[in-house]
Amino acid sequence: MVEHHSAAQTVRYSHPVVLLGALYASFGSLVQNPPLMLLQLLPVTIAVQIAHVATCLGSSSSNNGKVSKEGGKKKPGRPAATKGKAELGANVLSALLSLVLAAVMGTPVMFTVMVLLGAPITTHLAHTALCAAHLSILAGMPLIYSYDVQGAKWRDIFSLKMPVDEEYGGALGACLGAWLGAVPIPLDWDREWQKWPVTIIAGMYAGYAVGRLGGLALAGRVARFN
Repeated sequence: MVEHHSAAQTVRYSHPVVLLGALYASFGSLVQNPPLMLLQLLPVTIAVQIAHVATCLGSSSSNNGKVSKEGGKKKPGRPAATKGKAELGANVLSALLSLVLAAVMGTPVMFTVMVLLGAPITTHLAHTALCAAHLSILAGMPLIYSYDVQGAKWRDIFSLKMPVDEEYGGALGACLGAWLGAVPIPLDWDREWQKWPVTIIAGMYAGYAVGRLGGLALAGRVARFN
C-alpha cells in the first residue's frame, strides 16, 4: 500500500498549510464581520479535518484500541483495492461520527470555558459560540476519532500525561494558541483586528498547526506540565 502511504503523508504535511491558508485568505473578512466569516470558514475546516483524520489517522487508530474483529487478518480472496476503499469508507464514517460528537459535546464545554475565562456573556454570543465550535473541531475531533470515549485515555489527556502525538500536540497547540491570542484584545491600540474573537481564532489556528507538527517531531514523549 505504498500509494496509500504516500497520499497519507501528503495530506499529513499539507493539512496545516491548507488550514492556515484558508484563515489567511479570509482574515480581512474575519476582521470586518467575525460571525459571518467564522460560519463560512467552518465547513472548510470540517472538510479538511475529515480528510486528515480519515486518511492519516486510520492506521494509527488501531494502535489505540480500535482493532478489527478479524484480529487484523486478511480475508482470503479480497482484492487490495476493494479492501482499501472499504477501509477508507469506514474511516470517513468514523470521522463523521467524531465530528458530531465534537460539535455537540465539545462546543458547549468550550463555550463555557471561554466565558469563565472572560469572554462576553451578555453580548457577542454568536462570536463566542462559533469560536468554541472551531476549537472543538480542531482540538477535539482528532482526539475523539483516535480514542473514542476511553476513560483512561481522556484522564491522561486532561491531566497532561498523554504521550505526545500529532492529535494531542494539535489539541494542546490550539488551546494554548487561543489563550495567547487573547493577549492583544485588552490593549489600547485601537486596531480593528483586536476585536473579539479575531486574535483568538488566529492564535488557535497557528497553535494547532505548530502543535501538530511538534507532535509529529516529538511523537512518543510524555507531555508533563506538573
